[in-house]
Amino acid sequence: KATSYDRISYSPYSIPPKRSPDSAATTLQQQPPATSPTPSTFSNDSSISSNPDGSPAPLQPEVVKKRRLAANARERRRMNSLNDAFDRLRDVVPSLGSDRKLSKFETLQMAQTYIAALNELLTRN
Repeated sequence: KATSYDRISYSPYSIPPKRSPDSAATTLQQQPPATSPTPSTFSNDSSISSNPDGSPAPLQPEVVKKRRLAANARERRRMNSLNDAFDRLRDVVPSLGSDRKLSKFETLQMAQTYIAALNELLTRN
């Protein structure tokens, strides 16, 4: 049985790794590296309780639950944002006319092939 992977003609090496100084990739702003808090950051925080041996006190179950719910909500927003981005990419990448939605992998592969084809058109003219 032929899968959609069999119908797609692409290669992971479709796009040559060329970078020129005027390339759009060089216009991206570099983010400064994130710094982690130093131990002195927390030294004046009286809300952090610890055991007599200096180890942190166990968190209350309601605090753990609240943090878990917040983390779940952040992850849900992140995944929704990622899925929305894939939907927008599917809208601009030509598909094979299939009735089903392309998978994330297929979408990325088709986008790579499409970008390579557009690049070839630009370099030919």
